[in-house]
Amino acid sequence: MRQAEQQNSESRAVLSGAAGLEYGNLENVFEFVDEISGGYKPSGGGRPGPDPGIDIGRIIDAIDPNIRPAIDAIRREITTQAGILALIASEGYGKTWLAADIPIAWNNEFLGGTWTTHVGWSGVSKAYGVSVPIDFDVDRAIAELERWIEEANGDLSGEVALSDQVSVRVDPASGNTIVLLDNDSSLITKAARLTDVGFGYSRPAWSSPNGRLYVGIEARLYLMELSRLSARLGDITDSEELFKSIRDADFRSATDAGLDIGLLWVGETYQLGAQLTNVNQPTFDFPSVDLAPYRDTALISFLERDQRYVMDRQLKLEASLFGRNRKWAAHLGFDADPATDAMGDRFQWATASVALDFESSWLSNLRFGYRQNLAGTELGYVNAGATAFRHLNIDVASALDTVRIDGQNLPQGLMVSLGVQFNW
Repeated sequence: MRQAEQQNSESRAVLSGAAGLEYGNLENVFEFVDEISGGYKPSGGGRPGPDPGIDIGRIIDAIDPNIRPAIDAIRREITTQAGILALIASEGYGKTWLAADIPIAWNNEFLGGTWTTHVGWSGVSKAYGVSVPIDFDVDRAIAELERWIEEANGDLSGEVALSDQVSVRVDPASGNTIVLLDNDSSLITKAARLTDVGFGYSRPAWSSPNGRLYVGIEARLYLMELSRLSARLGDITDSEELFKSIRDADFRSATDAGLDIGLLWVGETYQLGAQLTNVNQPTFDFPSVDLAPYRDTALISFLERDQRYVMDRQLKLEASLFGRNRKWAAHLGFDADPATDAMGDRFQWATASVALDFESSWLSNLRFGYRQNLAGTELGYVNAGATAFRHLNIDVASALDTVRIDGQNLPQGLMVSLGVQFNW
């Protein structure tokens, strides 16, 4: 509903660009995935590559006559791997985005209101892990080891399946015991490119001595391009190359339209607003991924659901308070319900900010704020910005949480935007 503030004012346009990144608290995630992926069997029943499996030493010596210590050693290693998978799923992600935006508010009183146009472009990509629980039946494993020992007649060799997801092999070179996992845990990469064209109209609907009520509507045309890749850990030889390959992957193009509506009450020193975005919930589909390598029904179901992206309907509330002559302003914003973006991340933002106006020609505005995601990552950001020379906008935001990268504590998320404003 910002267009309502342009009523009876000059026309205005802003050319802006922004960039940001966010990543989980897992240092060198790609190297980490590459390191553990050797312990997982490739799909299709293929043999592991060079240096496969998880080496847990010469536990073969402990197998006969008492196999319990061997089983305990294998179980401890599986528990460790399960923890690693959970860590990758929760913290092993990286997300980057770029955006450009040109909103224009026209000083045109056709039909008694203000008209706006908007053209925007954005691109986002993300890589993240999805874990599948490791199933290990101790009683079955004991029975399979006993059978293996009996059939080997003292000369253990080859490979034995202890359960559907766990097998043991004796390395012929070292004689050590190698544990191999047959598990569908995967690394997924996604990307989206969106061109957004909007046309809006707002006008006063009712007025009184205490203020004026504006109503507005904006129609949007979305031109979306989506791409998605999924690979089991056992099929990964270079996870960083897998992430880079998203740039060369096929993008599926789709077009849909959206509708936003809103109300804004403007008093002398305050304003209150409500906006309902994506009223009709535009829907797009990612390309399908090859499900043939997968056996886990829960993961298959997730990959099938994840193919569809719906722009969730969301109610946004706002309140602003202004000082005399609007030399200062305080603003609160709140998403009444969570929504999901194209990368599958949940967001529900609560924001608070203050802005100070100056008469200086080189520094006309300073602003400071805080925003908290109440869903998904639940990250909080502090931000600061300034308007220089009355036309140049610069804003920077940094997450309060930190991650450790190459031995240094760095913000878990960063955002920066630049904009140039034109009035006529």
